[in-house]
Amino acid sequence: MTNETEILQKLDTRRYNPDYVPQPDHKLFTIRNKLVGSAGNWITLAGMPKTGKSFFLSAITASAFTSLDIFGMKLTLPANRKKICYLDTESSEYDMWRQMERIRKFIRVDRLPSRLDAFNVREDNNIVILSYITAYLDINPDCSVLITDGILDLIVNYNDETESRRLIQFFKMITKKYNILVITVLHLGKKDNHTLGTLGSASDRYAQSTLVIDKNKEDQTFTIASRFMRSDLDFDPIAIQFYDGEYRQVDYQAPKELNSRAKK
Repeated sequence: MTNETEILQKLDTRRYNPDYVPQPDHKLFTIRNKLVGSAGNWITLAGMPKTGKSFFLSAITASAFTSLDIFGMKLTLPANRKKICYLDTESSEYDMWRQMERIRKFIRVDRLPSRLDAFNVREDNNIVILSYITAYLDINPDCSVLITDGILDLIVNYNDETESRRLIQFFKMITKKYNILVITVLHLGKKDNHTLGTLGSASDRYAQSTLVIDKNKEDQTFTIASRFMRSDLDFDPIAIQFYDGEYRQVDYQAPKELNSRAKK
């Protein structure tokens, strides 16, 4: 069999079949009842360092293990695929423990659910971490959500176009092959407030949603808002304030620079 024949046979398996009607995308993640993430896609939580990305990620994760939403955010897992894989690529052991404790407290249980598989892979390089992901998904078909905190540790140079495209292709492959939702975390550039580097631009282009997280140091308020939404209309931003040792939802106040632009 010639190489060309093999290529054409492979192409034929990708042929569009007008008689085949695929199942609608399973809606997994919503904010204020707006679709943010579905199976077969990935989304990005973006923000400056220390602005509350881990806080919102913990609330999102916890919402999968309770019947209620958390601050308007809700992960709803399929009945036969209720497992979440959480990969922390950045934190120290203590910081990851704090993150898991925050999730536990959101759920209000004494022990984290066994359906949450959490791993600290800080000491591993990007190639090893990617191999962990495929190996895990191969043996856990009941996993419907993969969380990678953060995505920069899955690549060596986030400004390298070839490397960035390769990583995006990896996400496109695993989301389709395993029919999962991937939730990633990425920094914003300090100069332009855009998702970081060539990788960020590529992620914005192909991700189902890009959400931006910000922090107001004056009143200790954390906000999450939509920047790009492919599947639904933008949701109204959510503001959370840390007050007297507790997190509480408050009315969203647009940043001063946005208010001044609106007046003009």
